[in-house]
This record gives sequence, structure tokens and C-alpha cells, in this order.
Amino acid sequence: MEEQPAQFLVQYCKAADYNAATGECAAPFYGPASSFPPALDVVEGIQVSAVIIGAWAIGFYIKQARRTANV
Repeated sequence: MEEQPAQFLVQYCKAADYNAATGECAAPFYGPASSFPPALDVVEGIQVSAVIIGAWAIGFYIKQARRTANV
């Protein structure tokens, strides 16, 4: 039997139930916590890192090319 991962619950309040004068919620409820950014495994993390580094490298190359063209 596989063990299920722990689910974190957080307290929410609908805008209609929130009293701004008192700072209290008339009907709070609990729901699952947001998972942004989503959990990544090692391969997905490396892929995202490669895209970020690639975008930075292209920008750096363009910056250097403009700098040498203006000299």
C-alpha cells in the first residue's frame, strides 16, 4: 500500500464574508494550499535551469554585440 503525501490545509475566506471594519471572516473554511510553483523532479528542474541560462546567454550576447558595434 502506497503512502499518500501529506496534504496541507490553509484557512480561506470569501470576499463577501470578510468584514473590513473588524478584520474578521464570518465563515472561514479550509482548503488545500496552493502549489505554485509546482513541485519539480530533478530532470524538470535542470530543464528549467537550462532555459533560464540560455535566455540569459542570448541577452548577454546581444548586449556584447551592441557594445562592440558602437565602439
